Amino acid sequence: MASSKITCKLFKLTGINSLDDVKINILNRTFADPLVIPKRGNEIYKSLSVEEKNFYFTWGGISEPNELIIQTTDENENEEKNEICVEYLFATAEIEYPKRRKKDSNGNILPKAQRVNYTQIMTYFFSFNKSVHLIICSSNDANQERVKKLVGTSYIANCDKDYEIPSDLFNWLFFKYIESDGCLGEGLDLMNINGFIGNTADEHNVFKGISDQTSELIITKAFISNGEILRTITARLRNEDIDIVFAIDDKSNTQIYVYQSEKLKLLEAEDNDTFFIIYLYSHLIPKLKSLYNEASEQFLSNEKRQFSEKIGLEVIKSIINRNSLSIEDVLELFSSPSDLRDTGQNVSIING
Repeated sequence: MASSKITCKLFKLTGINSLDDVKINILNRTFADPLVIPKRGNEIYKSLSVEEKNFYFTWGGISEPNELIIQTTDENENEEKNEICVEYLFATAEIEYPKRRKKDSNGNILPKAQRVNYTQIMTYFFSFNKSVHLIICSSNDANQERVKKLVGTSYIANCDKDYEIPSDLFNWLFFKYIESDGCLGEGLDLMNINGFIGNTADEHNVFKGISDQTSELIITKAFISNGEILRTITARLRNEDIDIVFAIDDKSNTQIYVYQSEKLKLLEAEDNDTFFIIYLYSHLIPKLKSLYNEASEQFLSNEKRQFSEKIGLEVIKSIINRNSLSIEDVLELFSSPSDLRDTGQNVSIING
């Protein structure tokens, strides 16, 4: 049965400049992961055949290179539409890994067939903007590491500036959702935000909120109005091509909710899963970054502060109403001038 969501772990490749390089340098590789046993079992280990000593990672189900061509929408009808062409291929990483039990009741190493697990992990390689990226479709950290070994860790870059999300982009999305009915520009609409994870300023405490309407979560507004940064959101985006629900973090790792997403046009791709993944990474995420970069100066210099003040007051009002507090109850918090200076606010705001 098809999975209801796809987890995508993104990596930029280094020393790989095309899909041909992927086929020659990566998809011809195998990796042998050695059996790990205590040192006192060295003699037994030496007696094993090479096949019995190792767990093998190999490639299977390698597709032919393909293209996804996307026509971008331009709000200025006098300008020609641009085309985005992204090349991609996919392959299955076939992974052997050990079971917990390695020995029988007599302390003898079990035959490999009795101590091996198998899994298949879908991977995608796509070439876009003169860079080649790898996507590992697994939520299991251990399996992600196994696939990286099969790919070759020397080919995986330490960082990926192209897909790093600016620290205030998620807050800007929340701002646009509240203040502009989710209209982001250039035919792209934010239909909903229904989850978030964020770190407080000390980066040790993590808050998480999930709701059909995160905008109605008081913790979300309190979090943002306190100057904190969202690290992950779950959002629904829609344009003329696609209606997609996905979670994304500040490194552009994603989870795509397949059953809640759909293609709105008959665009070429191997299947829906492939289309969602390639379209998200080749168009939607770069578009979000581009739209934010165009709006960031105004947002950071003016709108962010005003929005923070507005939702901060909404938080105060909500807490007062939820707890049936009186203004006198609130004013007791500001019993001295020093309390007022510490808050940086004026009591008249609350009275207003």
